Amino acid sequence: MRIIHVKHNGFTLVELIFVIAIIGILSGIILPVFLHGGLDEGVSTLKSSVFNAKTFAITKRKRCTLTLNADYYTGSNPSPCLLTIQDTGTSTFKKQYQLPKYIRFWQYEVVGSSPVSFTSGTKTVYFEPSGIAHDTQGINSPQDIIITLKYIKTGTTTSRTIIGNTCQIRK
Repeated sequence: MRIIHVKHNGFTLVELIFVIAIIGILSGIILPVFLHGGLDEGVSTLKSSVFNAKTFAITKRKRCTLTLNADYYTGSNPSPCLLTIQDTGTSTFKKQYQLPKYIRFWQYEVVGSSPVSFTSGTKTVYFEPSGIAHDTQGINSPQDIIITLKYIKTGTTTSRTIIGNTCQIRK
């Protein structure tokens, strides 16, 4: 009796379906991260700077400003947008944050007024020791402020609101 050995070259249909299913699941999880292009990181940076400005104002009992700087070079190698926290008056405290490279401040709006395109210049948010935030120097009433960020490679935008009464930030 002769034994014939059969060589299997290639993959079975079940193996191919299994591998394709795994690739599909992994791309469904990872792809959205790449499509946002750091937009989530930009939102996180904005949240951190708002929280730090609020904390400084309340704990030091001093007015604090958060300056959003949208002056950047828009060519092939853009500079990052900056967020600067500092106390008013003596300027003994100053902390600076950067948005990811392709994330930009896009619009700035005080609730109740029209949104303003924000492609250059600076905007200032004031944080008071009483725990409120506003847009206008010299007032003591809270204002809700909406800041829109944009990923310039895909055009994807997201907005966050600084709640004037509590200095919290929400979607």
